[in-house]
Amino acid sequence: MTGLQLAMLSGATIVGGLVLIAVGMIPAPVHLKDAIARLQPTIHASTHLPPEPSADRETRLGRWAEQHLPGMVWGTPPVKDLTLLGRTTASLYGSKIISATLGLLLVPILSVATMMIGLPVSMPIPLLGSLGFAALMWWLPNHELRDKARKAREEFSYALGAFVEMVALERLAGATVPQALIRAADTGDSWVFQRLSATLRRTQYTGQNPWDALADLGASIDLPDLVDLADIMRLGGSDGTRVYDSLRARAATMRNATLNAQISRANAAGERIAVPVAGLVLVLALTLVIPAILRMI
Repeated sequence: MTGLQLAMLSGATIVGGLVLIAVGMIPAPVHLKDAIARLQPTIHASTHLPPEPSADRETRLGRWAEQHLPGMVWGTPPVKDLTLLGRTTASLYGSKIISATLGLLLVPILSVATMMIGLPVSMPIPLLGSLGFAALMWWLPNHELRDKARKAREEFSYALGAFVEMVALERLAGATVPQALIRAADTGDSWVFQRLSATLRRTQYTGQNPWDALADLGASIDLPDLVDLADIMRLGGSDGTRVYDSLRARAATMRNATLNAQISRANAAGERIAVPVAGLVLVLALTLVIPAILRMI
């Protein structure tokens, strides 16, 4: 395969991608339910948040793709992970499109560069390589999102143990359940305490019970420890039961779970380190034994 043929193949791949993008920009047929919903007046709820800044290119691209591409392309979005990290599905879809486009174009570009220095490249290599690498890059944002969400949940659980201790101390001092929750959330300045404080203070305007708000937050971000805390505070808020001992016991359980998780992670890291160390020892042993064996032979 000559360099000219490879360049023509790369150009055809790029042009085909541009044609698909142009076809996707054609407005899709509007569903009857969506058309009727547009005719109804929209009521915007007032919030105390500042106006949202202009979305970046990644989010705008994701919004466009979400409106024009079929839903089967995206699969089931990780809503709980996105909620925990404060991201939207549009930003995830935009990052997936950008990542897949880079993967689609990288292999043909490398193939052209390889042909320009005189090395032969077979035609199926750039075609199959670009498709395979694009598919790999398509799922890379999902893996990155899951990893960040896992680390965020670990950090949330670690901070939640301190929050439960503070709530127990506030209850011991005679504060009511709503007062104990809000005062405990105001003691920290991390993103976990700020999120808890914002959730609890919002109940002062909406009239929702604070333990119900915590339960909803725990369910939305997949954090069972927060749901358990909400159940304990619901018991203390409904019949006035003293929940100091229950809170201290729950905090101790959370600390033990966090400690066990850290010990397991440390053991796994130690096992991974043992493999290259064993390899180095084996190489050193071979360098000492092989010369002696050669002299004997």
